[in-house]
Amino acid sequence: MRVLVSERDTLLRELVAQWLSEAGATAVTHASAPVDAILVDISCQQDAHATRASWRRAYPHAALVLVSARFAHNAGADDAMASRLGVTRILPKPFSRAALWSALGLTKARAAARPQP
Repeated sequence: MRVLVSERDTLLRELVAQWLSEAGATAVTHASAPVDAILVDISCQQDAHATRASWRRAYPHAALVLVSARFAHNAGADDAMASRLGVTRILPKPFSRAALWSALGLTKARAAARPQP
């Protein structure tokens, strides 16, 4: 799985890339190749519609996960908001490795099966 990570915070972007690698996925930061999923940091919910539209035009078949510190941690509400916004998932910050993997459909079993260098 190739995941385009659009995150402003350098340290968080690096951490997300590490977590993705642990699950056998590849993080990319430039939209130069086809991707399976897009993880996009947004600053407010008002940006969500324009962000969704922009990324959907560029990658119509990729899963789209919006990430923001402005989202509340409430699974039912997150799923309902994702549906309203037309995105795959909502991921409130701060989030755990498990939450990231879940949002992208990655699993621990997949990570455990990955050969270690």
